[in-house]
Amino acid sequence: MTDVIKRTKKSFLGGGIVLILLGAGAIALPLVASLTIEAIFGWIFAISGVVTIAHSFNALNSGKCFLRLLSGIFYLAIGIMFLAYPIQGVATLTLLLAILFTFQGIIKIAVAIRLRPIANWSWMLVSGIASLVISGIIWAGWPSSVAWILGLLVGINLMLSGFTMLMLASSK
Repeated sequence: MTDVIKRTKKSFLGGGIVLILLGAGAIALPLVASLTIEAIFGWIFAISGVVTIAHSFNALNSGKCFLRLLSGIFYLAIGIMFLAYPIQGVATLTLLLAILFTFQGIIKIAVAIRLRPIANWSWMLVSGIASLVISGIIWAGWPSSVAWILGLLVGINLMLSGFTMLMLASSK
């Protein structure tokens, strides 16, 4: 791991700075960040649905056309629902984010234990613990705080990840 960090020091520095800036923006405007994240997911699902539906008609000879068509319709429907009902989409994404932060926290803590001989390894541990705390905050406040918590917590998580990258890049 030490070799990887040394070889990619500039990447760690640049990535850390970008994540800190994105996180600061999300923290400053949490409702806007929440709705933006939700809209991006809505468009991703809708476009994926259209592409999958179009591909299913090109795959008529494979015998899997119906399943691809059904999958594409499902993607498109989810995308349309996210775009048509943004607050409900934010609630859904917030719930998924709680699950993600739970797993992310566990993984970061496990990685921190492996990084222990490296200077500043504790930043990874702190980041993992923070991910678990964030997931707990989401679980505790859900669903009453869904309008703003998604953007705020993603912003906090981005900033912590950015600081972690900066600290690891500065290790020797």
